[in-house]
Amino acid sequence: MRERIQFLFIYFGFWVVYFLCARLVFLGYHIDQTKLLTLEMLAGTFWNGIRMDMSMAGYLSIIPFLWISFSNFIKKSIFESSLFGYTLVMVFVLTLIIVIDLEVFNVWDYRLDATPLNYLKTPREAWASVSASPILRLMLSYILLLIVASYFVYRIIANKMNSWNFTKKWRFIPWALLLTAALIIPIRGGFGIAPMNQSTVYFSNNNFANISAVNACWNFFSSLVNNTYDKVNPYTYLPKDEIEQNLRKLYKTEGSPIDILSKDRPSKPNVLIVALESFTGKVVDKTFNGKEVTPNFNKLKKEGYYFSNAYASGDRTDKGLVAILSGYPAQPTQSIIKEPAKTQKLPILTKNFLQEGYSTEFYYGGETEFANIKSYLFAADFEQIVDLNNFPEELYQTKWGVHDEVIFDKFLSNHQYVRKDPFFSTLLTISSHEPFDVPLDSAIFEGDDEENLYLNSLYYADQEFGRFINSAKTQSWWDNTIIIVVGDHGHRLPETGLKADNFKIPILWTGGAIKGSRQINDVVSQTDIATSLLRTLGFDNKEYNWGKDMFRTQLANWAFFSFNDGFGFVRNDRKILFDNIGKKEIFISENISDEDRKLSKSLQQKYFQDYLDK
Repeated sequence: MRERIQFLFIYFGFWVVYFLCARLVFLGYHIDQTKLLTLEMLAGTFWNGIRMDMSMAGYLSIIPFLWISFSNFIKKSIFESSLFGYTLVMVFVLTLIIVIDLEVFNVWDYRLDATPLNYLKTPREAWASVSASPILRLMLSYILLLIVASYFVYRIIANKMNSWNFTKKWRFIPWALLLTAALIIPIRGGFGIAPMNQSTVYFSNNNFANISAVNACWNFFSSLVNNTYDKVNPYTYLPKDEIEQNLRKLYKTEGSPIDILSKDRPSKPNVLIVALESFTGKVVDKTFNGKEVTPNFNKLKKEGYYFSNAYASGDRTDKGLVAILSGYPAQPTQSIIKEPAKTQKLPILTKNFLQEGYSTEFYYGGETEFANIKSYLFAADFEQIVDLNNFPEELYQTKWGVHDEVIFDKFLSNHQYVRKDPFFSTLLTISSHEPFDVPLDSAIFEGDDEENLYLNSLYYADQEFGRFINSAKTQSWWDNTIIIVVGDHGHRLPETGLKADNFKIPILWTGGAIKGSRQINDVVSQTDIATSLLRTLGFDNKEYNWGKDMFRTQLANWAFFSFNDGFGFVRNDRKILFDNIGKKEIFISENISDEDRKLSKSLQQKYFQDYLDK
């Protein structure tokens, strides 16, 4: 039994070492960029990348582990040849992926995903794409790597199995099955909440170092499983010329811009975007059992420009962040933030503010690895990223990390001194996320049901946000700061019976640099924030194609949002919700028009095509 258990660890270790060697080959192949890395960065590519290597090794070990578990029931010659054959085939396939990845990065500047499979549909174009590559060198590299890897496969399997002794069937099986089940730990990347993704291995401000830490085989199969290579738009509803005509109508600029900035402020005010987790617009100014859910926000919204008819672009934080910071609409089935090759092509506010001499920061009480957020933040060139790794474990009070009070206090402590440069900061809260385990002294809304727990979490988030604002008003930077408060997405609770309400969020522009106050009831979206902010400050916003200016005397007055393979479109007081799978309307207002239908479908088709083309 001991020999078999030892073999399981050796087999798993073989794959880990194999991928470490593959990373070494990648760094050697791109030696010109590798030479620019510091020793610390170089070590970091292996130290951080090994988690993804172990994840891939875990996937590859599942079948062999199960096979070995029942080895006593299988004829030895059949068992050895089948295990050897499986491993050799995997080595053959994975080595091919690793070698192709070497040149893919050379040409396209991103690690191999499933995109090249599209070329197989057109062999002529496929050959044209690879003919300029050093094919002979790549083939020789492949053959050499295959020979070396095959030799070690033979040494491990053939030599180790020859020493196996017969073991009692019933004693070994439970141990082997337990070790097989334990593979879920390396596969998920550890015991954390976030499963393995590219962000897990990102660690540096140097993009090449981060990319080098990614396991090419894991990256390829991940994109294959998630269909991120598909270039066929499934949402083709209207001719292209009609779509362009409809978009011109939707994005037509009318009226004149409204000046919302105080005349007494410097030319470059600080900007703080506070994205409140699951902060639905359904609770603003509402009472439940005679109690306000968001009393602090209800008061603050009278001190700035409050948009009462705002909508989130999607239904998750990862989609909300991209909509807020990049002005980019959410996708119905995918999330662009999970595809670094695409997010690198997006505009993002940090880069605009860096060009204007601002310092940039991101604050979050949870894991930035969650939903691949960290890779997006690194691509955005945030100069400082504060997440749960910046706090001692004794402060972890929730499943997700640290509560809102901790992250708000961290921001305040980091901004107690006068800075030479203005700052652009984003702060994402977390406490109002499931399981809603907030540290209130006593429940405001009685009951253990999900709705009351959620309302209590919103009350806590609002309480800490109000405390933060009160403290901020005493700081030297307040009078020269724009604060944009926005829900990262809505929530299905409390139920209203209207699905569109689940996407309603509050948007508020306030702060000492804002003059006047006003409630605006026109329809706006998260995707409008970036465009509006840059125009307000006099910065260039021409890259932000999908946002509208929220501060004009005549607003376009519409919003679009995506949900699981469907979309919603709100225009004035009219709403339409459409199911892309069944190609049918699941909700329409009584006054909906054919023009509204065509406009909504034009947006879905155009948005998703732009996503595919990234």
